[in-house]
Amino acid sequence: MDILKGTGAPPGPGRDRGQVPWPVKAVLVLALAMAFAGDGVNAEPLVRTDPQHLVPLPDDPLSDHQPLQRWSVPTQVVLRSPGEWRKGGRRDAAATMACRAGRFNERTPMLYRAMFSDGVLGVAFGTGLNLYDPDHKADPKAIYLFQFDDLNNCAVLTMPNQDPRLQGGGATR
Repeated sequence: MDILKGTGAPPGPGRDRGQVPWPVKAVLVLALAMAFAGDGVNAEPLVRTDPQHLVPLPDDPLSDHQPLQRWSVPTQVVLRSPGEWRKGGRRDAAATMACRAGRFNERTPMLYRAMFSDGVLGVAFGTGLNLYDPDHKADPKAIYLFQFDDLNNCAVLTMPNQDPRLQGGGATR
């Protein structure tokens, strides 16, 4: 076992260059220990304690909150602005607090997007399109911009919806 002799210090004057440094020795010892350790072939297989153990939970019929996303949906950019997102609308304090509590959010985050020069915000419409609002606080004539909707520090900006159908002017074709 001449390979395991020596201190592992770098070769210097009066030292034998054939000695193995200590990190290599440590790797060799670990490799030998792992080689002779049991591989678990003779171990008993894992058995469930109950057939219903760890089965998927059923959908909660009492919950009115829909899952955020059930399938892959292509996103749509509905607003582009060369300005900053902070100037994209008026900050709505009540909607921001409800967003942080999980009571005023996008149904599918970033399904509709607003592109600004310094960021991308999620969009939901006060008419209910892509909006989770169980307390019915949304203004139907507003567009809501969500910053960090899936976090507890989200911010909600409100801007007026210029659609003439919502303003009482009728549809123009």
